Amino acid sequence: MPPRLPSPAAITTALSVHLRRLSACTASAAQADAHHLLDEVRHPDHLRRLPSALASFVLSRAVGNTPSHLDFGKALAACVGPGHVAFAEQVYCVAWKDGLTGDAYVCSGMIDLLAKSGRFEDALKAFEDGDRGSAVCWNTVISGAVRNDQDRLAIDMFSDMVRGSCEPNSFTYSGVLSACAMGAELCVGRAVHGLVLRRDPEYDVFVGTSIVNMYAKSGDMIAAMREFWRMPIRNVVSWTTAIAGFVQEEEPVSAVRLLREMVRSGVSMNKYTATSILLACSQMYMIREVSQMHGMIMKKELYLDHAVKEALICTYANIGAIELSETAFEEVGTVSSTRIWSTFISGVSSHSLPRSLQLLMRMFRQGLRPNDRCYASVFSSMDSIEFGRQLHSLVIKDGFVHDVLVGSALSTMYSRGDDLEDSYRVFKEMQERDEVSWTAMVAGFASHGHSVEAFRLFRIMILDGFKPDYVTLSAILSACDKPECLLKGKTIHGHILRVHGEITSISHCLVSMYSKCQEAQTARRIFDATPCKDQVMFSSMISGYSTNGCSAEAMSLFQLMLSTGFQIDRFICSSILSLCADIARPLYGKLLHGHAIKAGILSDLSVSSSLVKLYSKSGNLNDSRKVFDEITSPDLVTWTAIIDGYAQHGSGRDALEMFDLMITLGVKPDTVVLVSVLSACSRNGLVEEGVNYFESMRTIYGVEPMLHHYCCMVDLLGRSGRLQDAKSFIESMPMKADLMVWSTLFAACRVHNDAVLGGFVENKIREDGYDSGSFATLSNILANSGDWEEVARVRKSMDVKKEPGWSMV
Repeated sequence: MPPRLPSPAAITTALSVHLRRLSACTASAAQADAHHLLDEVRHPDHLRRLPSALASFVLSRAVGNTPSHLDFGKALAACVGPGHVAFAEQVYCVAWKDGLTGDAYVCSGMIDLLAKSGRFEDALKAFEDGDRGSAVCWNTVISGAVRNDQDRLAIDMFSDMVRGSCEPNSFTYSGVLSACAMGAELCVGRAVHGLVLRRDPEYDVFVGTSIVNMYAKSGDMIAAMREFWRMPIRNVVSWTTAIAGFVQEEEPVSAVRLLREMVRSGVSMNKYTATSILLACSQMYMIREVSQMHGMIMKKELYLDHAVKEALICTYANIGAIELSETAFEEVGTVSSTRIWSTFISGVSSHSLPRSLQLLMRMFRQGLRPNDRCYASVFSSMDSIEFGRQLHSLVIKDGFVHDVLVGSALSTMYSRGDDLEDSYRVFKEMQERDEVSWTAMVAGFASHGHSVEAFRLFRIMILDGFKPDYVTLSAILSACDKPECLLKGKTIHGHILRVHGEITSISHCLVSMYSKCQEAQTARRIFDATPCKDQVMFSSMISGYSTNGCSAEAMSLFQLMLSTGFQIDRFICSSILSLCADIARPLYGKLLHGHAIKAGILSDLSVSSSLVKLYSKSGNLNDSRKVFDEITSPDLVTWTAIIDGYAQHGSGRDALEMFDLMITLGVKPDTVVLVSVLSACSRNGLVEEGVNYFESMRTIYGVEPMLHHYCCMVDLLGRSGRLQDAKSFIESMPMKADLMVWSTLFAACRVHNDAVLGGFVENKIREDGYDSGSFATLSNILANSGDWEEVARVRKSMDVKKEPGWSMV
């Protein structure tokens, strides 16, 4: 078995010893040692493993020939492949011994090799050995700096070159302009542009394209296009650079227009042009332009390129043309590229999760695995935690569990599925977190009412050095949704002012936060201080007034919004309709109903639900039912509104029928709708039905009865004359009966003239030590029954304590 070629690590370890030996030897001895460095690869089997140029160099040295600087340059260029860098260092040592490292050809070859291998510091050391008067060495080291993201260093080296004795050429200008483009150094780029015009006014298309690229990457498309049209000759690279600039600035129309000019000028597009235009079309949903590009791609045979295939499939998916995306995907034939599969599934998942899952299974059957972006897209659209858990296990198996993109999507999936425990577990297991993952977890806690955890996580995020952006601040402000959170909300407001200053784009979140914390006046001050008020701002303030019972202010602001020319959206319409229901303005609600139909927002669930509530509260059950029947998928709030409307207006049987229909359709009841059901039974004398529904609360519906439900049952039994049963029911309650329960029974006693039980209830109210407000309620019940003597007696026995008043005069 032939001996194996030494590994690069072994060669590198021995290299330092050889370098010290070479520097200490005489000319003849060093030459012998240098020969010895290459002796180990003279074996024919070893030579066959080397590139031809490198094998020729070794054989030439073996027979005693002295390589020229061109031979050394070719040998170094042949070492670009993996595993040959250490061998190139040996070649360079021999060149150093032969005194050729100062040669521009040799020096630039070594600089380029080290820069491409990610060893730019060693490339700078090789540059120190070169000829400072050679533009080739300067160009190579500047390009190497750009390649290794050392943009500022590239600019500084260009400055040193210009101040020295070496004259820049086209390659130099291109390199430094690329550095300016990558580092967004527009001022430096303009200076370089001026230097180019002064020293070489007739520069070639290579430099002109670099200038266009510099301005485009720096965001100055006016200057970029001025330079572009100034160029006497424009090749496909120049056109593509300008098109990519418009795409970067999110001006897709200008990008497509420039492509048409390019085609008319007779320049054929390449794969980079195609991918840039497809990206532009996906920004504006240009289905017609994408179809035209599809035809051009097929005509120019650019479809053979994987990047173009991927861009075309992704563009169709992004603009919602799923069928065309599938057509483009199937045109590829048997797809073996994981990247194309992943791109296609990612695009489909945002429009049709079931279809994306089918494609995912098909991909698995072909033995392929998605990439991190595909997993993240599927998790972001996932609506089934159980299936998500199965995919989670595959993510662990495929090694993406610690990926920040996948981890954020996983955490969001669990949070959206109301599994905050697993969501937080995934978040904690992430080895790296970005702003998106922090924001997703903060928003998850905030949306589920865990404000304490949301605030704690937000604080840790800031301590870890992350600066919250607009999305994060919106999420944490949404956690301040009750008066107890007002202090924390003010703290966050102060943080925003201290770190970000006045952010008008987040003012509506502040208005909403103060409104939820019952600080409507503070919310209005922020509203008034915002210079440019948009639709969202008005909606937040009107909703804030509505939830705080400020009906007059809400109506006034609504009229102001209409007078300023804003349209009524679904949020404002829903808020005003709810307000009309609360303040009994059915006529105003009818006008909004007509506007909702005209504006096409009646199909929105929040608007239709508010209309059902408005008509139900005003007793217009026919219109309420008409609106309800037009709703495709009513939610629990809408069902509750229609059931409560029937219950409050004497249509108990209709209320129970609607409740049974709700259960049949799979809507799970809550405590509120069950109060309406029991109230319907109570108001219509449906005793047996009411008892059955009450007993089914815990056993069938899984809802624990509360005081309101017990009060409804007492009212149900009391109205039907079963006063002793009502008394026994109260005594069997698992919690202490409050004033409302006893008052309900007391009112039933007065209606049915049961003085004995009535006296017992009155004594019970007195014994339990209720405040003066309790006796005022008792007095009102007696007054409603017309027993004015008892009213006088109760009022006389009331021990009312009033705080003394204070006058400021």
